[in-house]
Amino acid sequence: EEEDKKNTNSYVGGDKSGLAVEHPDSNKDAFQRMQQLASSGAGPLPDDHRVVTVYRNGFTVGDGPFRPLSDPLNKKFMDEMAAGRCPAELQAGSDQPVHVAVHDKRGEEYKEPPPPSHVAFSGEGNTLGGSSSSTAAVEADKGSMAVDDSKPKTKIQIRFHDGSRKAQEFNEDHTVGDLRAFCAQCVGGQAMTIMGGFPPKPIADDSLTLKAAGLLNSAVTVKPA
Repeated sequence: EEEDKKNTNSYVGGDKSGLAVEHPDSNKDAFQRMQQLASSGAGPLPDDHRVVTVYRNGFTVGDGPFRPLSDPLNKKFMDEMAAGRCPAELQAGSDQPVHVAVHDKRGEEYKEPPPPSHVAFSGEGNTLGGSSSSTAAVEADKGSMAVDDSKPKTKIQIRFHDGSRKAQEFNEDHTVGDLRAFCAQCVGGQAMTIMGGFPPKPIADDSLTLKAAGLLNSAVTVKPA
């Protein structure tokens, strides 16, 4: 019976969005505000709903990278949810209602999951073209990007294949190719695959601007191609 209480769902949102909140307690904070904003007529969430898991030190969206609350962009994301709105980041590029399930795990710190067991061995072999891509060392400070202060700017949170992160500023009219080149600079010139969106999928068109690709104020995961 106690477990059933912990998995109770509340729904919040309006015509364009809906939030379902799993709340294990009734503390007077953002989660209670979400509960108070709940729509009494809300039903089960659709299969394509987004999942946001909130920890004491940040949150994740689906299988995406961990996003610490110390980043102002991530705080804005949570503030929008606390106000009963679907975050603009999740709504971007969609003219359909977006539904969000929020899992409350604020009683614990987020911890990086252990790497798959095969990773320990993948660096020992070489491909025909050279060394294994898994050996690419990340030096985030090696990347540089010229940003024009007179143009609209955005910040993208980049999570590298080794779990390290970097929040980098770009202009909105920078391209996916510019983002990819920046990430390559951070790994010694290694070609990189960029995963973005919800659920994450490869972004292959380097000619798209960051705005057109829906990457403004977003988080991406990158790994050696």
